[in-house]
Amino acid sequence: MSIEDKNWRKYERQIHQELTKIFTDCDFQFDDKIFGKYSRIDRQIDISIRGNIGGNKILGIIDCKYFSKNIDIKIVESFLGMLEDTKANFGLIITNKGFSSSARNRANVSNLRLDIIEFDELEKIKLTFDYFVNQKIRNLELSKYELFKRARENSGYFDINKSDYNKRIITFKEGFANTEYFAFKKIIKESARMFRDFSDLETLIIKIPANKDSLKRIYHSKINRNELEKFLKIDFKYLREDIKYWRSDFLENGDYTKQSIYDFANENIDSTEYYDYENEI
Repeated sequence: MSIEDKNWRKYERQIHQELTKIFTDCDFQFDDKIFGKYSRIDRQIDISIRGNIGGNKILGIIDCKYFSKNIDIKIVESFLGMLEDTKANFGLIITNKGFSSSARNRANVSNLRLDIIEFDELEKIKLTFDYFVNQKIRNLELSKYELFKRARENSGYFDINKSDYNKRIITFKEGFANTEYFAFKKIIKESARMFRDFSDLETLIIKIPANKDSLKRIYHSKINRNELEKFLKIDFKYLREDIKYWRSDFLENGDYTKQSIYDFANENIDSTEYYDYENEI
């Protein structure tokens, strides 16, 4: 074995030692082989990771690069093909020399979950439920399929039959909000969530049935991204960067009070009789 091969093996083992500290309940396999779903051949994997995170069964594939130069876009393109072929949940390219800006950009715009990590930064990896949520949010593109899929993921009360992608209408079923106030609050919250998740979404209509004075009504609001940002005093692109910002800057926002919700509703939320809603075509 050459000195270069010995150094690479040592590097690979060091990566394994660091990863086992991060993925504490996962199984690792060196030099794994995974049969490609599209290529129909066995794909060689430097290190594979299998386990359960946040209740999800996961498969990760790791590519260890021991180079004298930066990772370039060709390496990222090749590894993205490997991710797709193996149906892995996420991938990591770990490098000892850094990466080009084009390589990083290519990894970021992919709809596959790929991170490029420098070896010295390994201890900063936190593969938790937040990791998967963050990756999912960053990779969402505005389409009927993804908008409705995301709405369904966010709530079991999503009503696909009364929603309309072309008109940008998201409708929820009865029971999602029991009172007028909670209808107001959830209209704001669900609108904010959708604007965070879909950067190309500019206007959204939310419809939620609720009770007022023992009578059923349907509450609805057509909300513009910029107007809601101004009201909440937040930047949806910033919230899109990390799910923790959603919790700290929106859910725990001190300016987002009961009175402010009523003030917003007075200007932006209307209601009609539930009977009219039930008979909508």
